[in-house]
Amino acid sequence: MTNSNTKIPITPEPGITPGFLPAAAFLHMGATAVGTFDLETESRVLMPMELGHGNRDALLLVRLHGQPLGMVHLRGEPLALGKAELTELVEQQLEARVRSHENSFGCVMSDPRCPSSVAPDVPGSVAVIIPTVGRTELLDRCLTSLTPIARGGVEIMVVDNRPAARTRELVSNWSARDRRVRYVGEPRPGLSVARNRGLAETQAEFVAFVDDDVVVDQAWLTWLLAPYADARVAATSGMVLPRELVTAAQKRFEQYAGFCKGFDRRSYDLQANRSDERLLYPYWGGIFGSGNSMSFRRAELVAAGGFDPALGAGSIAAAGEDMDAMSNAILRGGQLVYEPRSLCWHEHRRDEEGLRNQLFSYGVGLTAMLTKAITHDVKFASASARSVPVAWRMRRRRAARSSAVAALPRELARIERQGMLRGPIMYMRAVHSARRRRLDEVINGG
Repeated sequence: MTNSNTKIPITPEPGITPGFLPAAAFLHMGATAVGTFDLETESRVLMPMELGHGNRDALLLVRLHGQPLGMVHLRGEPLALGKAELTELVEQQLEARVRSHENSFGCVMSDPRCPSSVAPDVPGSVAVIIPTVGRTELLDRCLTSLTPIARGGVEIMVVDNRPAARTRELVSNWSARDRRVRYVGEPRPGLSVARNRGLAETQAEFVAFVDDDVVVDQAWLTWLLAPYADARVAATSGMVLPRELVTAAQKRFEQYAGFCKGFDRRSYDLQANRSDERLLYPYWGGIFGSGNSMSFRRAELVAAGGFDPALGAGSIAAAGEDMDAMSNAILRGGQLVYEPRSLCWHEHRRDEEGLRNQLFSYGVGLTAMLTKAITHDVKFASASARSVPVAWRMRRRRAARSSAVAALPRELARIERQGMLRGPIMYMRAVHSARRRRLDEVINGG
């Protein structure tokens, strides 16, 4: 390890990736450590605590009083800087964000009583639903991060979408230690089917969804539910960052896509919070969040039909069920809030084949979801008309992006486009399959 007095500058950002990470970390495919740095306590945590990968640099999420300010890129050994030295460098890099936070909330950095650190009290029961397909090591790690949640009225439901004795035994062991944890088996394959089974198995007022390959921050659920203090809010999503950037495939995913939607809280609806500068708003919901950290008012989601069993992993259409559900929440007159203080960490696929399959599925899911909108919603035509100038502006912005971000692997774009071409026909096949298997009855316990 380098001497702790070694000066390691924060690299000025030449650009950001689609997942809002500094592009400088992706100019090489070596391992990059990731973690958090809380300014008020100068507390630094690497996620995960694995320093044996020969990390060349680090990405740290900087928070002040729980509010994310941004990501900074450190060149060199991530633990080489002392706390005071790192604080000074982070303040320099994010000075405008720090001052904006202090001005907005009338606080100073060292004040632990900042009003932004206190979430509104939202009464009501909540079910955290975790679909899983036999990945017991990942599930065990996910449950380890979830069970410290202290909120009352919480149940943690594991929906086993590939029922196996190993998974049942693992959940049974957790249930013996924490009665909030329970097991539900659902043998009919499909992520939408598993989520709908979870909806049918609970009467909780709110339902929150995570995937088994995430680790949640201690305050994840608190802030995921906080927007429901406003009765207009029908759905929420949280910030998802990579748990590790060890392999080239993991870095290529962040370079090409990524789950993070930024560091500012945003609201989306059909009134004052429209986002018509986005392509096909609100049908193309890539800005809303992702399915590995989202929640809904259960009654609203059930009334909308839950998750479409013709979409999502495990269906013929492969993906898109989360974006479809979030778009529906807006189209039905509700509001969706992206809350970055609700943080979780996702383990991206480590191998190239897994990355290619994931991006192909995303392509299929995107055009499958749009095919559904075209064939089921007469308002989609007007959204398409509004998107013509948006598409032109997007093309010009892509041409102007920094070289660090623009140098995306062409092969990945080609794979996603192949999926997009297959999406419409695969969606039609998926609809037929779901009807034949009567999967729309799952949400009602069928």
